Amino acid sequence: MATRGDFNLLKFDSYSDYLKSFTKVDEYRYLGSMKVINSFVKLGYRTSATIYDEDDFHKIRKRLLELINPKSIRSQLFSRHLVGDDPALVAFADREERNVQKKLASIIFLQIRRRNGFDISGYIDYADSLQKCTTRSLGATNWKAVFEGRILLRPNRNHLSFYDWHTGAVSFNNSNNFEIVNYGSSLMFKHIGDHKIIPVTTADSLFKDNVKRTFIQSPMYGCVAIYDHIVRKAS
Repeated sequence: MATRGDFNLLKFDSYSDYLKSFTKVDEYRYLGSMKVINSFVKLGYRTSATIYDEDDFHKIRKRLLELINPKSIRSQLFSRHLVGDDPALVAFADREERNVQKKLASIIFLQIRRRNGFDISGYIDYADSLQKCTTRSLGATNWKAVFEGRILLRPNRNHLSFYDWHTGAVSFNNSNNFEIVNYGSSLMFKHIGDHKIIPVTTADSLFKDNVKRTFIQSPMYGCVAIYDHIVRKAS
């Protein structure tokens, strides 16, 4: 089991660098041989600290790296099931881990044509949708099936916004990450975590620096817009 002091191992890229940290300049002058110096270090003559052998050094260092970059998160990502190279799915996959970690807050805009020939469109809180899939909430999007290409991601009345181009029905909903903001005639959202205003139209806005807009041409989805907001932690 790694201890707090073991985190010092992350400062060294190699075992030889680790051993060198216990030696002094004078030792090079008097002993001359790096092999001899390392032998003294391994025997504990240069420090009262525990000196790891090479195998333990690499094992503990690997364990520490996994602690600060847990593989458990990656093993739970739905994007590990990605099939094919559709640009929209690749873009979703690229953003999933950062959305799960709350480092990035992405809003996806889709316009999908139904079998009746009429379109539906909407804005989707990506992180919120992923979380609902993980917790198996009623009506949640099956993101595993989306990445496998078995079903299409579709906007619905439970998302941030929804518009039925045939009936004219429109709905707006707050999510776990965003609130709907009334700001003139422009649709905007406010991130609940850092309170930044996120514009999602092409109109010029005072808040345009809070978001990066990316348009993607996808054989599966047509034109997809993704609005990425880097989440600022409260000071």
